[in-house]
Amino acid sequence: MRTAPKTTLFVAALALAVGLTGCSGAPAGDGQKADEKPAASSQSVADACKLFVDEGTEISNKAQELSASASTDPAAAAAALDDVQKEFEALGEKITNEEISSVYDEFVSAYGEFSTIIGEVSADPSKATEAMEKMSDTVTKVTDASKKLGEACNG
Repeated sequence: MRTAPKTTLFVAALALAVGLTGCSGAPAGDGQKADEKPAASSQSVADACKLFVDEGTEISNKAQELSASASTDPAAAAAALDDVQKEFEALGEKITNEEISSVYDEFVSAYGEFSTIIGEVSADPSKATEAMEKMSDTVTKVTDASKKLGEACNG
C-alpha cells in the first residue's frame, strides 16, 4: 500500500493533463483581423485552428481514456501519454499557419515537459514529491500555452 498515495498523485496529475488538453470551441470567423496580412503559408488562421480543434479533440479524448487505467498501470499510462505527445507533435506538422504554429509549438513543448515528468514518476515512484514540484511550473506553461491558442483562434 506504500504506492497508493503516489499512484493517487499520478492519477491526479494525469487527470490534470487531460483536462488541460481539452480543446475549446472553433475559431470565431476566420480568426484573422481585417488589417492583418495572410500568413506566408496558404493555411488560414481558421483552417489551422480547425485542425487543432478537430484533431486535438480526438487526441484529448484518447488522453482521457488513459486516466481510467492510470491507477492500475501507471507505467502503461505513462507510455500511452508519450504516444499522445507524439500525436500532438504530428498534428503540429499539419499546422502551417505561422501565427498558430508558433503558439501551438509552445503548447506541445509544455505538454512534452509534462509527459516527461509523468514518465519519470511512473519509472520511479519515489520521485513523486520532487516531480510534483516541477509539475507546478509545467502545468502553468501548459495552461498559458492553451490560453494563447484560444486567444489566437478566437481572436
